[in-house]
Amino acid sequence: MVELQYFGHSFFKIKNKKDSVLVDPVISNGKVKKKDMEDASLILLTNETDEHFDKALVEGIAQKGEAKVVAHDSILKQLDLPRTQKVSIAADSELFLGNFKIKSTTAHYPHSFYPMGYLIDCGGKTIYHAGVTALIDTFSKIDADVVILPMNNKSMDVVDVVRAAKMMKPKKLVPMQFEKDDFRNNPVDLKKRIEESVLNTETVLLSPGKKMRV
Repeated sequence: MVELQYFGHSFFKIKNKKDSVLVDPVISNGKVKKKDMEDASLILLTNETDEHFDKALVEGIAQKGEAKVVAHDSILKQLDLPRTQKVSIAADSELFLGNFKIKSTTAHYPHSFYPMGYLIDCGGKTIYHAGVTALIDTFSKIDADVVILPMNNKSMDVVDVVRAAKMMKPKKLVPMQFEKDDFRNNPVDLKKRIEESVLNTETVLLSPGKKMRV
């Protein structure tokens, strides 16, 4: 069984029977507990901006449980961790770490030096975390059971997310990074648009702390 848990903005936890992966651990609300993070074997970072990279938190998690941190060199060099816990990755690369296969993908976000997304394969299930990105043509190459996409005024709006879903045709779509008061990019509206489209995709709306099975 593979479980996906959301903690707000871009922070997700992916867990199988033995290990877990944290993506962009940044605490933005009170829904995260220490025990939710301490069992992580991998930490994936999509970019260096404040909403996605908390240096002190990443170091604390890694030092506590000896998790490996996967990121671009521009982020890794900021971390005060042993070399053995730093795993460098560039876009369009593939790594096998423990029970996970990690493939990095390109992203387009001008406010970041080197933004990336990740395809995470665990237990025969594949999850795509897009990081922060605009709509890009390489989405058509993504093959994943679950696709996690940003939806806001900085990246993709609701129309772009629907277009991206049509390019990837995932079994499940999970929006992230949306703001509660942004009526133009409303997750309920996204769910309705997907349901009214030709896609056989289920839109799953996760509030912080909630889990879903993949």
